[in-house]
Amino acid sequence: MKFRSIQNNSDFQKRSLKKYDRIITFYYLLSVCDENKITELLITPFYEDDSFSLYKNYLETLKGWEIVSDEAIMVEKILNGNVIINLDELNYSVTLSNFSSSTVSESTEENVLQGPKDGLNAKIDISLNMIRNRYRKSTLQVENHIIGNQSKTNILILYDMDLIDISVYKNLKEKIKRINVDVLQSCGQLQKLLINKKWTLFPLFLTTERPDRVVKSISTGKIIIFVEGTPWALIGPASFLDFFKSMDDVVELSIVAKFLIFIRYVAFLITLLLPAIYVAVISYSPEVLPVQFALLIAGSRMSVPLPSYIEILFLMLMSEFLIEACLRLPKSISSSATTVGGLILGQTASQAGLVGDIMIIVVSLVAISLFSIPINAMHQAIRIVRYPIIIFASLFGMVGVIVSVLGILCYLSNLRSLGKPYFSLFNNS
Repeated sequence: MKFRSIQNNSDFQKRSLKKYDRIITFYYLLSVCDENKITELLITPFYEDDSFSLYKNYLETLKGWEIVSDEAIMVEKILNGNVIINLDELNYSVTLSNFSSSTVSESTEENVLQGPKDGLNAKIDISLNMIRNRYRKSTLQVENHIIGNQSKTNILILYDMDLIDISVYKNLKEKIKRINVDVLQSCGQLQKLLINKKWTLFPLFLTTERPDRVVKSISTGKIIIFVEGTPWALIGPASFLDFFKSMDDVVELSIVAKFLIFIRYVAFLITLLLPAIYVAVISYSPEVLPVQFALLIAGSRMSVPLPSYIEILFLMLMSEFLIEACLRLPKSISSSATTVGGLILGQTASQAGLVGDIMIIVVSLVAISLFSIPINAMHQAIRIVRYPIIIFASLFGMVGVIVSVLGILCYLSNLRSLGKPYFSLFNNS
């Protein structure tokens, strides 16, 4: 038996035992079978029984045993956690699956209203077990690599060989071969090494801790990378629009999912452009506003001694400080400390006449909109990009905003993720 469809997987095991000049062979997947049970229920009795006929009778008492002859059925059995035992030209199938449950923790960073709640594990064999449990297809390939001259960190590459783009696969393999690092400890560090560009601003790989997102990505022809010691996975090639999709979109009704995605795009435009547009309009083109609205803004800024761009930069930097404080403080006090700090800061700044009331509303809307985007890696890029746009808006008004947006579009169009266009709008799974 060749088992060509799964024999190249790093977790595929073929073990042969010899007794009385006769050979017995076990075939199974290490990631979904319990090796302790294999030793206890299969290997030990093989050496203890005096004859092969007794061992055959013993096999017929085990859970889920049956004799199979078709290789396709045997592959399916192996993928479902069975062990195939080749003995005297007969192939016994015995169920010794071990799909993890007690060692699985809940996903904490990517929350969903519906769907699975479990997250990947820092031990990649457990993460692989979870993926095998959800994606039982013989074309799922698993490759093992070691990265780190000193750390010798184990990484796994997963993909469906029927769906993968060969050029993407070759691109990734070449990048991995060129990696020369002493210590590898996280997916984020591996992403930097794979990108290998110092000034890349936008994330070119999706990072996720959700097994359902991993399985969905495999089913659309993407490549998954697990790193030993971290409960996160890298997904590539990634496109810009992938960062606006939540796993809730898969389970919601179609019209609801499309509405939620549209809301995220609107939130993205608000958090990216609203501060710059506010500065451009207030400083250069207040006549475009309705008269009553323009007077309202002017009235709120009568006591403010600072230009609008200084005012908004001040508030946005305070917002950045609060976000960082929320991330670094212990979880037990972070939410209350940042909420109280934000309220006190906004109220006192307004009463002191340093900022206008409308400006506080604008910055609050910008901060809320940022967290409507489901993938955290995109947050960091947006937080940085909006400051140059504000600066251009303060210098050139709406012309500066338009030029900045065109520059960002050109930059995104030039990016590649594993050789594929990053800013692909119409070929996005």
